[in-house]
Amino acid sequence: MRRVGFIINSRLPQPQAIMRSRMLPHHMIVGWDDSASPMSLMRFHWIADVINQSADLRYELYKPWRHYDALVMVKSMSADCIALATTAKRAGTRVIFDANVDYYTQCDADPLFVEMVATEEQREQAIAMTSLADGVMASSRHLANICSGYSKQPTKWIPDNVNFSLQSKRPKKSKISPLLLWWSGMPQKMLDFLLIENVLRKYASQIHLHIVTNDLAATKVWPEEKQQQFKQLLQDVPHTIHSFTSVGNLMHLYTENGGVVISPRFLDGPYNLGHSEWKITLAMACGLPAIGSPVPSYQDVANYSPNAVQICRTEMDWDTAFAEILNSGPNLEVAETAAIEVVKNHYSTEVVAKAHREFLLGFFA
Repeated sequence: MRRVGFIINSRLPQPQAIMRSRMLPHHMIVGWDDSASPMSLMRFHWIADVINQSADLRYELYKPWRHYDALVMVKSMSADCIALATTAKRAGTRVIFDANVDYYTQCDADPLFVEMVATEEQREQAIAMTSLADGVMASSRHLANICSGYSKQPTKWIPDNVNFSLQSKRPKKSKISPLLLWWSGMPQKMLDFLLIENVLRKYASQIHLHIVTNDLAATKVWPEEKQQQFKQLLQDVPHTIHSFTSVGNLMHLYTENGGVVISPRFLDGPYNLGHSEWKITLAMACGLPAIGSPVPSYQDVANYSPNAVQICRTEMDWDTAFAEILNSGPNLEVAETAAIEVVKNHYSTEVVAKAHREFLLGFFA
């Protein structure tokens, strides 16, 4: 059996790292999880639950006293992680970098998206870890292509996955009036709504916007003009704001209510261009068709199933997409079924875990 240790978000259980963060020493024994991160749940835990049912691989959080055949650095590229990876490689351990953000592409920082522009240190660390690793996994096809430019080793697109076991009941069929529009994400990313504010206002009498997010205080980092613009939008469009508590609760909201998931995104920076499809596939697994901007990963989903995803490149496209959904009648059920099927066939935990397993085993062939 090959044993694989995972390090997540640079949470490396070394004495100096634990002392810096004032965490308890038990992380030296059991590994150091990032329990507050849905990414940790999805890129490690769900995959490990499937992989560990087999006899040839064992996935676990990295423990410094254990020998590993491979280390997977999940978004882990700090100086400490690079040092560990270097030492591990010298001892014959395979090192895999799991990348889920485009830290590589340089761009001029838009002050509205400062948090989504990589610092020079992040870029240097990402390039160093990518170049050092024996293989790279990337969460989108677009990002995998970028990573391959910095690595001579195997680079593979391993999509973000959706755990269907979190669905507690059969998805509810959507109603047309009012049409429920769902969006989830970090509050600072709600600025993307301004991309389609005119369309949302036009259909305000026929829609209800549901936003699932964290503390809205994060929007205070926006310029005052944008804060007022967004505040006015919410005054003009019927909406409900839900607190994000867990991925399971999010999927429950989708399943219980039905509707359509929307994901408008400004695509003038590498962060959104390299983003995965998870924002829409979580909802699609619960029977919600998707309407989104031409993010490359969204286009991949649409290529698998045009009935499940509408890609909108212009404001007119968004207008047309809303009009078609509102007038679709029975055809909406076709889109709902297609949404579930495309996620089940291409993005479910079981399907992605199989690709994960094949990629890892390839390093020991």
